[in-house]
Order: sequence, then C-alpha cells, then structure tokens
Amino acid sequence: MEQVKEIFSKIKISNLAKKNIKGFFIIIFVILFSYFVISSFIKGSRNKTCNNLRQEIFSKTDLYYNEFNLLPVLNGDSVTINLSDLNDTIVFKDYGVTGTVTYTKYNDTYIKSVNIDNADYCSTKEFGEETDKYDEKKNVEVVAYYNYYEVDSYNSKWTDWYPSEKISTEETDGVLLPLNEKDLPYIPDNAVITEYVRETKTYYSYRDKQWKFYKNNIKYSEHSSEQPKGYAKKDEATKIQTEATEWSLDYPEVYDYRHISTKTGYRWYYIDGDNKIYWNNGEYSVESPGDEYEKDKENTVKMYSYYDDMWRWYNGDTKRVYSGYSSTKPYGYKYKDSDIVKYTNWTSYKEESTLTNSNKSYREERTDTYSRYLIKYDIYSFLMLDNYVSLEELESKLGKSYEEIDQDKSLKVDVIFKFKYE
Repeated sequence: MEQVKEIFSKIKISNLAKKNIKGFFIIIFVILFSYFVISSFIKGSRNKTCNNLRQEIFSKTDLYYNEFNLLPVLNGDSVTINLSDLNDTIVFKDYGVTGTVTYTKYNDTYIKSVNIDNADYCSTKEFGEETDKYDEKKNVEVVAYYNYYEVDSYNSKWTDWYPSEKISTEETDGVLLPLNEKDLPYIPDNAVITEYVRETKTYYSYRDKQWKFYKNNIKYSEHSSEQPKGYAKKDEATKIQTEATEWSLDYPEVYDYRHISTKTGYRWYYIDGDNKIYWNNGEYSVESPGDEYEKDKENTVKMYSYYDDMWRWYNGDTKRVYSGYSSTKPYGYKYKDSDIVKYTNWTSYKEESTLTNSNKSYREERTDTYSRYLIKYDIYSFLMLDNYVSLEELESKLGKSYEEIDQDKSLKVDVIFKFKYE
C-alpha cells in the first residue's frame, strides 16, 4: 500500500487531466442522481397505482361480504373469498386480476388483505417475517394466536335508591349511571364488568295548600296595604304579602309596610372568538341569563326588589275570629278566607303516593324517578396456556369449536396478532 501511495505521489497530473477527471465524476454523479430520482418516481407511481387497484378490489369485495353476511364475528377469525366469485371481473392492464381477498376481525375493526396474480407489478409478492407492528398503509397478512382464561361470574349487591338529580343524563354502556362513581356498588379491582343493571322506581312527594278559616262573618275589606276608605282598623290575623317585584335600578318608594331588598347587578357576556357579546345590549341583571355567560365584575350596580304587607280592614269593635292555617275546615269555623293561603313545604320523597280522593282538593303531588344499581362482573384466572397457540391448537385443547368456546361463559379467549408484509 505504501508503494502505491509513493507511485501516485510521483505522477504529475496536468491541469487538463484534472479537469477531465473532475468532469467525469460530475457526469457519474448526475447519472446516479437521475437514476435514483427516476427510480423513486417510478416506485412512487407504481405504489399509488397498486394502492388504487387494491381500493377498487376492496370496494367490490365490501359489497360482496355485506350482501352475503360473510364478515367474521369472532376476534382473530378470518374469511377469504376468491375474486372469481365476484359478479364483476377486475381488470388491470387489459388482464383480469385473479386471486383472493381475506377479511380478518382485528378487535373492533377489520383488516383486509389481498393476494392477487395477473396484475403485472401489482401482483402480490411473498410475505415476509412476522412482526408486532401494524401498518395500515401496506398490504398485510394477519396471523392470530390464541390463549384463554377460565371465568367465574358474580353479581354485586344492590345500591340504595338515588334521586334523578344524582343520575347522569348521558349513557355509559347504554345505561344512565350515577354522577358520582362512588354511588356504584363495590366490586373487586380485578373485576371485568359485563353489565350495569339499573332498576327504576317512582317516588312521591307532596305539599298541602292551607287557608285561614273564620267563625263569624263580619264585613271586611279586600286586602290592602293602606287603609281603604270607609274602614278604620286592620286585622293583623289577615296579613298576607305581595309577590316580590322584578329587580330594578329604580329605588322604590319607602313605606312602613314595604320590604326592600338590595343585590348587586352585573352586565353579563360570553366570548365569541375575540369579542365579548353582552346579554340584552349590556342590560344589568342580578341572575345569570345562562350557563354560557360570565359576569362583568368591572361594571356593577345596585338593584332593588320589594314586597308589601297587606291586610283586610274592618269597622267597629268586633272582628272575625280566625283560625290558624289549615287544609281542612276546623271544627266551629264556618267560613274559608280563600285569599289567605300558603303552602306547606314539600315532603321528602317516599315510595308510596299519599294522594287520595279525600285530599286531592288541597294536596299537590310531584314525582321523581329513583334508580338503584347492580353490577354483573367476571373474575378471570391467569392465562391457562404457557404460550399462545394457533386456533386449531386451541380448539383441539378445549375440544370445542371457536364458536362454542366463545359462547361458553366460563371461558374467555385472548387474541394477539402478528403481521407479515410484502
């Protein structure tokens, strides 16, 4: 090697020769670069053409599989059809394409594989070694391996009954579940839930309307906050209150019988892109107009609402003898004052209705749907086989077909997938 270096060091290369050698290498580089560019272009073009051909094949086989209900149902299972079974011949470069298409159930989807001939450079090449990685852009052959668990099934205890306000309005696995997961029944950490069971029942709550009754029919005025003309005295037993007014920026007139409340009013807005959109063009409100609105804390005002006390008024020294509030006429009280009325508080919800023909004149009832829950779940053993096996080996070991194994609630198949690419 040292001798070669010494020989070359003694060679005198002319400037012209240097230029010729440089030009030669440039030409070689251009040729090689062009070759790789053209090869890449041709390869890309062919890949696109072959992908389009596969999509054409799949569009026809999809119709065929759906028409004859051939799609595999069990995970890892596959169904293969011959292109000759299709009504239409698939043509590529003036030749009818032959071969097969396989649909494999891959968890919640399907993988489609083609193995075709007579399609020029798109004909299927030999598939390579197995790999764990799935690439949906490539033509792939799927290989499934199987193992299984032994399964024991259980039921949890029932929960308490929960009101509708504690129940979600959006379904989970087809069931409306409690908003708080802690309201679901206890199950072991390694449990596999198979079903949420929900039972519903109507619960009842009621309130009663009550009036004041009086014994003696003394002439009284209508209810009024101020003394009506012709009446001298007010009867405190007849006191009622008006409905509270809407909140307003106007401070109301002040009277002895008036009760004024004060709250902070805000302008409310929501964000639309970069813009603040104000409710009612910036009108003030104590309450939010909707969930999407935010309060503008930099723009506040005081707002006011009020209600008035009112009484019935009378003359003379004798006034009516009123009872306390009652839903039914007390003994000895002949007359009902229909304007002096109130409601009891709503009762807690009960399983039975208390509304009857005898109380429906004064009782109001409301209902709510209560729910309780039970969970059905499975507990799996450890994997029963030391290694995953082919479907044929699994069926042989268990002495059952895949369909029978799948229907056996005491067994659970586990599938892993390997992939082989052209």
